[in-house]
Amino acid sequence: MLLFIQKYKYTPQYEYVSSMHWIVLFICILISSTIIFQVIHICSSNQKTSKEQLRYLYLAILFLLYNVLNGLLPNTSLPGPIILQYVITYGISIFMCIYLIWYLYQEFNIITPYYIFKVKNLTILLLTSFLLLFITPSLLSYPLNLSRSLFLILPIILSSIFFIHFLNIITKEVKRQYYFKIQTYLGLCSILSIVLLPLLTFFGDFQPITQPIVSVAFFLVTTMEINSYIYRLKNSHTLKLTIGHQYNFTNRENEIALQIIKNNSYKKIAKNMFITYGTVRKHASNIYMKSSCINRKDFIKKFKK
Repeated sequence: MLLFIQKYKYTPQYEYVSSMHWIVLFICILISSTIIFQVIHICSSNQKTSKEQLRYLYLAILFLLYNVLNGLLPNTSLPGPIILQYVITYGISIFMCIYLIWYLYQEFNIITPYYIFKVKNLTILLLTSFLLLFITPSLLSYPLNLSRSLFLILPIILSSIFFIHFLNIITKEVKRQYYFKIQTYLGLCSILSIVLLPLLTFFGDFQPITQPIVSVAFFLVTTMEINSYIYRLKNSHTLKLTIGHQYNFTNRENEIALQIIKNNSYKKIAKNMFITYGTVRKHASNIYMKSSCINRKDFIKKFKK
């Protein structure tokens, strides 16, 4: 492949901007505001900080770092080799994409059957290809643009296959409640936004285009979180008490508890939430234990109005 690119001089032209574009700056301000709000919310809450809250906060920080670093680098006026700046920007970009995939796996309780699409293996594969196809050729005095083009071929192919894979997994069940359909479509669009990153980067480093498109993934995830909160708020009237806070339920346990109160069967809950029957039973068991209930019947009797 390297010989092919060299022979036909297939090296896309890139444009670099050393100063941050105003669109990227605006995105950074929005994400920073979100981080500040989340930190204040966590610190001011009397409840124990949940894993979901911290997971979202870490995601916001990664997207902020991605926009700041890719907005300011590469900068030839900075001391040190330019390759080091690429290691930093590409490193944070890879880690951000992997973390978003893991985030959505957790959100939708996805356990992929394919070895290559497990988060650990994706991380190893991308970092290894970055080392062998970008850093090594650059250190061997190959043109930087050539090394970039060579490295980006694998992520483009891999991201395209992964999107199809994620699409097949997440859309198997289509006859679900409206809320869960919305969550599914938001998650799918966020993945599409992320998988476009290597393709857009291959044709050019254009801040006003690439970074806003990629950052859409974060705002879609934020919409998912807001939608989840509104769903729980709208359905809170079905409970005698705000048992989610009282018994320190997770977001997933809250959603399942609301459906148990509505007398939905475990099978129906599993279908609605795109999780397995066994996962619902496990969450239900935790719910009963936390709320000091013996079983499903006791839980409904205790909390249903």
